Amino acid sequence: MICQQLKIGCVFVMCVSLAGCVWAPVLSNQWGENFALAAYGTEANHPSLNDGNLETVSVVYPIEGERIFTLKFVAVKPIQKIVIHNENLFRFNVDYLDTETGEWKTVYEVRQRRDIGKERVQLKYVIDRLNFQTNMIRIKVLRTVDDRVVSKGTVRPNDKVVNYQKGTFLGHYEEHFRVINPAMAGVREIEVYHLVAK
Repeated sequence: MICQQLKIGCVFVMCVSLAGCVWAPVLSNQWGENFALAAYGTEANHPSLNDGNLETVSVVYPIEGERIFTLKFVAVKPIQKIVIHNENLFRFNVDYLDTETGEWKTVYEVRQRRDIGKERVQLKYVIDRLNFQTNMIRIKVLRTVDDRVVSKGTVRPNDKVVNYQKGTFLGHYEEHFRVINPAMAGVREIEVYHLVAK
């Protein structure tokens, strides 16, 4: 009885070992090339965004209240990982263009910094476990660490109001809006990858 159980155990161990040898190459993957690079034909709205050099900084200035970084690939690509080398972003969305509907869809949102120590910003964001296909991605900047909040008596249509105060001052009723005065936004590099079988 013990001998038979030992034989069954040995057969089981051999089967598991062989299965591991067979499935390991199938299940193991690695990241493909960074196809966000300009060398692969990807177009950016600022040349430093995908030049492969972390020492250069891509900047966008607020135009009608929006600050957006974009990458356009030569064709629709599968995307599983995005790496953002940050300069001064604090809050932002990462979106992709749905090629079927023509609409932008958000795949990642950043609302706070994490584990940055004495740094002003989180220097690198690694966004993985993605699974979509597109020919364009963008970073839509909501706040930078360099934005200032100022008081205004009236607001314009594109102003981003973060607080509203009202009350009396020297017998007069007054309203004040706390509004973001946006600064330029900066990103050092964006990398984009897909998984390939070894």
